[in-house]
Amino acid sequence: MVNAYFIINPRSQTGKGKRIWTQEIKPWLDEHQYRYKAFLTRYSGHCTQIVRQLCEDAKKPLTLIILGGDGTLNEAVNGLYNTELVTLAYIPTGSSNDFARAYLPRRCTPVERLKSILDEKHEAWLDCGVVKAPGKKPKRFIVSSGIGYDAYITDEALHSKIKNVLNFIHLGKLTYMLIAIDKLLRIQPQTVSITLDGSRFFHLDKLYFAASHNLPYEGGGFKFAPKAVPDDGQLDLCIVHGISKPGLACKLLFAFKGKHVRFKGIENIRYKHMKLVLEHPYAVHTDGETYHPRKEIEVWCEAGKIHFIY
Repeated sequence: MVNAYFIINPRSQTGKGKRIWTQEIKPWLDEHQYRYKAFLTRYSGHCTQIVRQLCEDAKKPLTLIILGGDGTLNEAVNGLYNTELVTLAYIPTGSSNDFARAYLPRRCTPVERLKSILDEKHEAWLDCGVVKAPGKKPKRFIVSSGIGYDAYITDEALHSKIKNVLNFIHLGKLTYMLIAIDKLLRIQPQTVSITLDGSRFFHLDKLYFAASHNLPYEGGGFKFAPKAVPDDGQLDLCIVHGISKPGLACKLLFAFKGKHVRFKGIENIRYKHMKLVLEHPYAVHTDGETYHPRKEIEVWCEAGKIHFIY
């Protein structure tokens, strides 16, 4: 009987995912005669397809263990259903690892994480967020989703050649900082209307970005939503608006410690449902994955949607 299904992104962090699988996880499983099936993703969206098929075929409880970065985990979440039978687990092998930074114990080896998962030491029912634009299918996220400046950064990072170089020398986090400087010079802030939970209304000038968080971090360690937790049935919104570009650059440095919220022009607000309308389309991301530039989006929380073991 198969005990677990592994889905591995072999390209995460420039091949780190494949090395961890072939040199650490697989040898341990084989040594302990553990019965499993493994799938290596081959293209963008492949993880979602694999997860959806496994969920469809599930007739008894099974565990899906993802090896990859936040983007691979996002693909898994977007294929996941039938959670009465299907449980999700995660061994981080990416360059940002914002989900792991916020939620998983640090200083653990991949094999130590694997043992905890197989022993089912800790489990939880986690929320996830959903983004929906007019005429587009909804997209889930488990870490964060943003529109504006942060989305331009993550979109550029997805296709950046320098990211591969920096990952190779174990400096992948610098990718986001270098791109952030470039995008800050180019972005044009704009007016936004935001409605939260149908009763709270905001009309703001010079919006740079609005990021909805299920967990505190994004972009390789920016703690934009210090108080976000993934099991309270709500999302935490970080809005940055009405300040100068030099001011934004200085204040973002404080976001690594979550201290940016003390400054004027940076808001943190908790909500369950949001509707946001801009003058012109802005880039949108879900867990660092490109969603499509939009001028109007809805975002909401699906409470307790994901059965998670860690």
